[in-house]
Amino acid sequence: MRVAHFNKPITTNTLNESLEKRFGEKVNVESFSTEQLQDARNKLRTKIHDIETNESFDAVADDNYQKTNMFLKVINKAIEERASIVEADIDDDAETVTEGAEEAATLVMAAKDMVDRVTGWMEDTAEMQTESMLEIGDKIRDEMGSEQSELFIGTVKPALEQLFTTLETTRDALTGGVAILTGEGEAPAMGDEEVPAEDPEMEPTVDAEAPAEEPAEDEFATAAPATGGEEEAGREKRESVERSRRLGTLLGGSKKK
Repeated sequence: MRVAHFNKPITTNTLNESLEKRFGEKVNVESFSTEQLQDARNKLRTKIHDIETNESFDAVADDNYQKTNMFLKVINKAIEERASIVEADIDDDAETVTEGAEEAATLVMAAKDMVDRVTGWMEDTAEMQTESMLEIGDKIRDEMGSEQSELFIGTVKPALEQLFTTLETTRDALTGGVAILTGEGEAPAMGDEEVPAEDPEMEPTVDAEAPAEEPAEDEFATAAPATGGEEEAGREKRESVERSRRLGTLLGGSKKK
């Protein structure tokens, strides 16, 4: 019986059966689109993360938490199976499409694999936040004292929370990248909005700099005649060195005033 149980494939239906047997509820995944399932998955992950990080250890063993976790497993499996169907369709269509289309399908699957891997890391991190960290904390309390246990948890907990948040942001970005490859993203629309925003900023910059250069040229222009005037006076009054020096003294005195 145990061998047969372990060999039984895990599918959306089998997970739904376990959910119904334990909690009397099941997820009607057929009535939801893939996008709706992904949205529900993100909300459930957020809910589970909040319970794991903000509630006590007893909350993790609560039926509500366990039921939410099973809901998430059913939805995850449904999304995985739909992705497999899409990939199978792509493989079937690849027999009649060009080599370039086959390469594109491979790239889409590779991008989806990145999303799945990051999702796995998020689940591992969540497990460390609840089970591993608390178990180690309890053992530290027994062996080394409450103070050391509190210091350990106080150091590790925020680091794991930051890691989970970073992974969540990364997964969202990767999901957006997959959407772009499959034609479901909105990257072109965003680009169209950015282009017009840059033009008004560049035009005033050019207009503002042009007037700033003209006063600088006027200042130099007024200095040149003054210098030239002194040189012409020196040429016209060269009859006597003394008279030239007197003229320079007079001009210098007038400028100081």
